[in-house]
Amino acid sequence: MARRSDTSCGGAGCAGLLLVLFVLPAVGYLLAVPLAMPDLLAEQTPPQELHGFGQYLILYAIPVVVALLLALFAGRRRAGAWWLVPARAAALLALVAAALWWTEGKVGDHPVWNVRATAESMAAGVVALVFVVVVRRWDASRGGSRGGSRDVPRVVVRTHRPAPGEIWLAMVPLREDPARQLRHYCVVLAVHSGHAEVAQITTKDKDGRTDHIRMPNDGWDKASGRAHWVEFGRTPRRVDYGMFLKSRPQGRCPAPVWRQLSRQLD
Repeated sequence: MARRSDTSCGGAGCAGLLLVLFVLPAVGYLLAVPLAMPDLLAEQTPPQELHGFGQYLILYAIPVVVALLLALFAGRRRAGAWWLVPARAAALLALVAAALWWTEGKVGDHPVWNVRATAESMAAGVVALVFVVVVRRWDASRGGSRGGSRDVPRVVVRTHRPAPGEIWLAMVPLREDPARQLRHYCVVLAVHSGHAEVAQITTKDKDGRTDHIRMPNDGWDKASGRAHWVEFGRTPRRVDYGMFLKSRPQGRCPAPVWRQLSRQLD
């Protein structure tokens, strides 16, 4: 289940290429569509224009909906702070408007529409990417501690924050070199302001060792069919919230294993 972070450069490079070539321009164009669409229509032969309230409503509703979705995706706070989504969406739209205004001043007189549209889309896309990264890191750094029962984990409404007893995918630091991390599933043991304490899960055979216990796949790994072991009786590893790689947990730690893990925390 573990993957070395320094052997994933190829996958990261492909993901970055796809992000630059497809995701950023697509998201950026949707955010910039009130500027790009009239410009496109004006390039037609004969030139076209938008007509009627309905067409303008749709045109300006598109970036608003996209901004709301991005704010919802980026946010990692508790569900009760509902006002953060529209507030952040409004901030994103303001930043996009500023970026488009600056870009229009640079390429607005270019004779080729594709060049203008590409520049506007990329400017808005980069702003959206920076927005998502900054909001996620901000929420991760300010996440308050959450209590959790040390009994069998309960089914709770997710708030996009790791909780004790859940299994998450994260970049877990090496014991011999905490500055380096590997991609591992782990059991969250405790949560604090800005970070969680976890026990690493591995697929390496640890039978016969006292510092690991065998972990059933029930409730969290329904696909691989591989055997797993989780650290036991060792100092928990510290993982910052920004190093969790998913927005939701993989599942819950099987009850018999969680009872053993939680006893060591008492």
